[in-house]
Amino acid sequence: LDLAGAVKELVENALDAGATNIEVRLRDHGQESVEVVDNGCGVKSDDLAMMTKKYATSKIRDFGDLDRLASFGFRGEALSSLCALGDLSVATRTADDDAGTRVEYDAEGDVRSRGVVARAVGTTATVRNVFARTPVRRKELARNVKREYGKLLNVLQAYALVAPETRIVCSHQGRGKNAPRQTALNTQGGGSLRAAVATVFGHKTSSAMLEVREDLGEGCGARLAGMVSKASPGCGRGAGDRQFFFVNGRPVDLPKAARVCNETYRQYNQTTSGTPFPCVVLDFRLPTDAYDVNVTPDKRKVLLHGESKVLAGFRAALEKIWSPSRYTYAVAAAGAADGSETTRDDAIEARDAIAGGPSAAT
Repeated sequence: LDLAGAVKELVENALDAGATNIEVRLRDHGQESVEVVDNGCGVKSDDLAMMTKKYATSKIRDFGDLDRLASFGFRGEALSSLCALGDLSVATRTADDDAGTRVEYDAEGDVRSRGVVARAVGTTATVRNVFARTPVRRKELARNVKREYGKLLNVLQAYALVAPETRIVCSHQGRGKNAPRQTALNTQGGGSLRAAVATVFGHKTSSAMLEVREDLGEGCGARLAGMVSKASPGCGRGAGDRQFFFVNGRPVDLPKAARVCNETYRQYNQTTSGTPFPCVVLDFRLPTDAYDVNVTPDKRKVLLHGESKVLAGFRAALEKIWSPSRYTYAVAAAGAADGSETTRDDAIEARDAIAGGPSAAT
């Protein structure tokens, strides 16, 4: 478990708890402490001693639940790993509690201290002295802390995009008590994907993207939802650093889907402007028994049971989305003096009007 992985697990727990507001607070890029505050349903007092034990989870009841997962977490490994990562404390309160409870855990996940605190309904999980028990990893983190911080922000961006109805804020405070706190991410949580994209990537990128809602054909039972760049000059990027793929709302790595997306985009956006990669925020919505997410501990790798059919449907959907752009040109002529996009026939008609008659080329 690394720094980004720790934040990922805590944010997923907050989303599974139904939180509509999540705040991630970092000190010294996360080296000193990582704190995740949410307004979810909280943790029952009787579960606090058990929840940090290895393989203990409340999100599945039997093995059959693995075929119909509706939660991010299910392995029961995150909190026990966080106890080994640093000093973990949890303050929580449910709607049935009169007051909150704060618990500190040792490296084995056992309760070290327990007390009553004032808190609204929800949970605050804090990890201090990250990697303090493993000096080699601590030194490695200190040496590459800016890179690890970047990976952490990338993880938060993914959840901000896939959960636009949830307000996600990330702030960072440097060393020292008087160091200023800076906001690195702040989404509004209004439920609009376009607004979330504008917050994460900027308004210019958002305005250059198309909304997507497509079926991937019969036989795979999959649907595609999200946004992709327009296949027009200047609408893509020079690198694939803004490509986010999801399966049923779970951020995952889909290298084959990314390859199909990039290849198709280059077919329709043949430009010399250095933008051969589209910006992508796409969610593959599949039946829960059509894929397996229980492959790696971080659940980033997914096995699609009908992968060839899904990829074929994905390519066809992208061609449907981008193919009209082949016959669209930006012209500055009669009827389009503002440089707006017109079809090829409109462009020829405008050219003929300027020339005073039909063109011999037509």
